[in-house]
Amino acid sequence: MKIKSTIDFLKEIEKFKTCERVCQTTNIGRAESDAEHSWHLAIFLILLENEFENIDFAKLLKIALIHDLPEIYAGDTNPYRGDTTNKEEKEKKAAQKLFSILPDSTTKSLSSLFDEYINQESLESQIVKSADKLMPLIQNICTNAHHSSYRKLNVEYQEVLEYMGKYFSGGVLEKFYRTLLSEAHDDGVFSEPEAKA
Repeated sequence: MKIKSTIDFLKEIEKFKTCERVCQTTNIGRAESDAEHSWHLAIFLILLENEFENIDFAKLLKIALIHDLPEIYAGDTNPYRGDTTNKEEKEKKAAQKLFSILPDSTTKSLSSLFDEYINQESLESQIVKSADKLMPLIQNICTNAHHSSYRKLNVEYQEVLEYMGKYFSGGVLEKFYRTLLSEAHDDGVFSEPEAKA
């Protein structure tokens, strides 16, 4: 292990703690950081560990913890109101830049995991992607009283349904999706459709 490059990488990803997302933190009214999001996602997956069969759980958690690291350079993109043009390409370039700080073997390992996530090549990457999509629903339910990002951005229920539906095709994560979507809808988390004149 090369100590200096590892320390350099740890210093660089310190920035992850201040990468802002569109979602707000509960009852504080500030933007959630990517680091907070990734921690929340990893805990969620730990709670579901016994629900998944035939997966490499260590790999699953690694993907969860690194999947947004390239946003240190690429920034967070909101799927409803953000500019998603070339999002994956920007994130791949950012990942290459970030992971290249590390020794070659670690660079290859993290790059491989990140590519696996982007390309959705494994069951582990697909589980992380689906679980990741649930986190904004949870966040918006928790911040609904004052800071729902869906309402601030005028995101309607139907938009969320159309965007998120493709990430769920049975299993426990779809049950979470249906439950959270219903709760968010009932709690008025989404923007109301504009009345047509």
